[in-house]
Amino acid sequence: MLLDKKGFILDIDGVIGRGKKPIPEGVEAVKRLREMGKKILFVSNNSTRSRRIMLERFKDYGLEVSEEEVLIATYATARLIAKEKRNAKVYTTGEEGLKEELRLAGLEIVDYRDAEYLVVGSNRGINFQIMTEALRLCLREDVRYVAVNPDRVFPAEDGPIPGTGMIIGALYWMTGREPDVVVGKPSEVIMREALNILNLKPEEVVVVGDQIEIDVLAGKKIGATTVLVLTGVTKREDIEKKAKEVGVHPDFVFESLLDAISEG
Repeated sequence: MLLDKKGFILDIDGVIGRGKKPIPEGVEAVKRLREMGKKILFVSNNSTRSRRIMLERFKDYGLEVSEEEVLIATYATARLIAKEKRNAKVYTTGEEGLKEELRLAGLEIVDYRDAEYLVVGSNRGINFQIMTEALRLCLREDVRYVAVNPDRVFPAEDGPIPGTGMIIGALYWMTGREPDVVVGKPSEVIMREALNILNLKPEEVVVVGDQIEIDVLAGKKIGATTVLVLTGVTKREDIEKKAKEVGVHPDFVFESLLDAISEG
């Protein structure tokens, strides 16, 4: 069962918290998993926060989390580009959290006219100018197009809000071009990195999240056990429809992460 596994890859938004508001069952579950000695890695598709911002958020949730326990898509994106090309010139649609990670990786954030990379991430202040600049870059074949994540929606305190998919979709509608690479879940890029950090095999890991098309699919791609929790954007009545659309079904469905470890 679940507690026989050595490691847990946990989504954050929709599992541990919603925006600034903690999910009590998620927080309590993390504490219990630690007491059991389980390896934990928080893997988030969030494209607006840096690791620093995320660690501050965990403190607000009442959890002490180290930087080594967090793999966030902004950081993974910056690492990917830095490995491909040191000191690359980047234009991004994203917010300051994403820009912070790009700079920390030694990348240069530039005007769109000078960019070698287009990095698409969510921006709650998205406007016509940003979309115009992203469009012009997307039309250039010499520019590598990287998406931080493919999320269509994102769980906030008061309900779902648009995710990075809003920008990806708009660019596709205008240009017919999809990202050259997607870093966040369900991409194997971030999931393989997670396994390396945990130093565990897929069969030793449980992947927990609140979206079938993101978290469950990501877990299935690496051959891990998957758990869907209903504290985020997916509701019980949506499960069969979503599973049919994606072509995968979660191994387990629980109301919360706490229910998962209590019953698992």
